[in-house]
Amino acid sequence: MDTIKALDSVGVVIDANSMACQRVERLNIASLIDEIFSQGLVVLKGFEPLCDADMELVAKEIGPLLRWDFGYVLDLKIQEQPQNHIFSEGKVELHWDGAFAAEEPRFNFFQCLQSSSTSGGGETTFLNTTRLLESLPIDTIEQWKQIKIRYETEKKAHYGGVIEVPLISRHPKTGKLRMRYIEPFNEDNMAVNPVETQVIGYDSYRSDTFLKEMNDLLYSSRYFYKHSWSKGEFVLVDNLALLHGRSRFEGSGLNRHLKRVHIL
Repeated sequence: MDTIKALDSVGVVIDANSMACQRVERLNIASLIDEIFSQGLVVLKGFEPLCDADMELVAKEIGPLLRWDFGYVLDLKIQEQPQNHIFSEGKVELHWDGAFAAEEPRFNFFQCLQSSSTSGGGETTFLNTTRLLESLPIDTIEQWKQIKIRYETEKKAHYGGVIEVPLISRHPKTGKLRMRYIEPFNEDNMAVNPVETQVIGYDSYRSDTFLKEMNDLLYSSRYFYKHSWSKGEFVLVDNLALLHGRSRFEGSGLNRHLKRVHIL
């Protein structure tokens, strides 16, 4: 695709202002899908906004949609009494979407309708796990291939349950190694729906030590990226390769409003 710029070490930006195309639905969808799988994260800037119905139509051009209790389009806004911590002002741990669902979405499709990014915090965090694993020593990879982790959290809103997942597996489309990991020890989530995490076969001390070291490694990686949202942006994420989360909101006057659709 034309008019593509690299975004740190995790993805690319496509800017409509230097293209003839100003509508997301007029992009070459096959090329866009290839770009998402190739880069992991695609940010679309300068395109015209989409209403919920049109956002669904664009998403359906990419693939079937995952329907939740609320429908296809999720409103991501801060709530005063959130059932799920993604609606709180606190930090959201690194995770992948659909971890506790019957089906795991291939892509996350976001649209930013409003943002107070200048207030500080609230950035969406991304980690490109395929690129991280490609950068690590073979001995580390072989050790991690033996790791399986159990995650448990009470089901609230559309999130929760019990799963046991290998730390490393193959990306079902690209065949590359990728990580499936839900970051533990998130103090901002202890009161809403904390996730209990245990490395299978490890005692509590050994498990906690491994997980804390893993957290440190992920956040210090060059493939970790914080995205400050601007009104009008769209973001497409390879949910099968990347983990994502959110920084804690800081300051006052917070008004960020995102829309999200899951694409299978």
